[in-house]
Amino acid sequence: MTDVLVLVHRSLHPGAQPPGSVLVPYETVVDAVVALKATTLPAVISTDGLAPEDLPPLAAAIAAHPASCIEVRAAAWDGESGSPVAAACRGVISGFGTDGVRRAIELLFSGR
Repeated sequence: MTDVLVLVHRSLHPGAQPPGSVLVPYETVVDAVVALKATTLPAVISTDGLAPEDLPPLAAAIAAHPASCIEVRAAAWDGESGSPVAAACRGVISGFGTDGVRRAIELLFSGR
C-alpha cells in the first residue's frame, strides 16, 4: 500500500482519514496545483469550493500527474455536464458528501 494525497478546500472538513492518507488543505487553485506537482502520489481531489474558472489549470496539473487521481464532489453530478477535471481524472465520486473522500482513498489504496 502506498500513501494517497488528499487535496481538500480549507472550508471543508473531510473527517478522519485512513492511515496513509496525506491531507493537504488548500485555499486557492494555485495551492492545489503546487501540492499536486510536489508529489508523485495518487491523489484524491475535492473540487468543492473552487470556481469554474479554476478548473482548467487544475485539470492540466492532473493530466500531467504521473499517478491516478480521483475527483470528489460532495453534491450529485449529472455525469454529462462538461468538467475539465473529471475528464483528466481516472474517476469521479459525487453525491456522497465527505464520505466520498474516504471511498476514493480506499479505491486508490486498492490499486484499482
